[in-house]
Amino acid sequence: MGKKKSLGIVVAALSAVLVLAARSQQKIVAPPDPSYREDAPFNRRQPGADPDVLFYINHWRNSPPRQGHGGLLERDILTRGDPFQPPRKGAVLRYLRAFRRAELLPGTNTREYRDAREQVFLYVMSGRGTIAANSRTVELEQGMAVVVPAGLSYRLSNPAVEPLELILAAEETPDDFVPRNELSVGRYRDSRPVVGAHWAHIARPFLYDEEPRFANPMGFVVVSMDAFDIAQPHTHPVAAEEIWLQLRGTSLLFFGNRLLRQEPGEAFLVPPTNRAPHSSINPSDGQQQWLFFGCRK
Repeated sequence: MGKKKSLGIVVAALSAVLVLAARSQQKIVAPPDPSYREDAPFNRRQPGADPDVLFYINHWRNSPPRQGHGGLLERDILTRGDPFQPPRKGAVLRYLRAFRRAELLPGTNTREYRDAREQVFLYVMSGRGTIAANSRTVELEQGMAVVVPAGLSYRLSNPAVEPLELILAAEETPDDFVPRNELSVGRYRDSRPVVGAHWAHIARPFLYDEEPRFANPMGFVVVSMDAFDIAQPHTHPVAAEEIWLQLRGTSLLFFGNRLLRQEPGEAFLVPPTNRAPHSSINPSDGQQQWLFFGCRK
């Protein structure tokens, strides 16, 4: 009886070894793991396995200007595309329709503008102006956000002597979506900071007078990092769309297996492949700041 038991243990152990050997053989013929893994079969850069992160980061200066939304001067940062195989630099959006820098010149107005299917998030990077919708007019200044619901007519004005500089993010709504019928106006400085996410992030969400209603499960947050600090390197799964736009300072960006500089006006999308870690590094002696967009399906 004891021999049978011993034989059973040996057979079980041998089976386990064979299973492990088969798995090892599969690893040899399968595509290599990304090169940032310590236990990867190859620890050199692998063009076939490592995402080309340069497709996922872009500055508005790389795009030609055009008019949009009633007369804003707009330049693309990130556009619709395929985040798994981007057809060109910055063409990585699935859930947002657009992510742009927009400008309204001094002493000018936009025309009345309305889109029945598009909702717009506007963040004021610099300058002053107004936005008017229905019978309401809102004074705009740096650090404010406005969400314009789908179907609402609105108009922007800049009576100041400096340009009004905005970040514009737009989402397309489905047929069954019911939007709000008023502007939502928010300020991040009115919220309490949430400290310590991913080691070093200091997050301040926007506090809105009326909570916006998005078609996708998404939101915007202003994130800061203190001097000479680093955020936790991590990856993102398929269901995520996450964008980081540099607002203040020039950071170092650990992205995939590259080290890049990120300047104000430049944004990156984290590849939703769980194969490209990202981490922002503040090498300066002052605080740096980003506009964060996140969507999780």
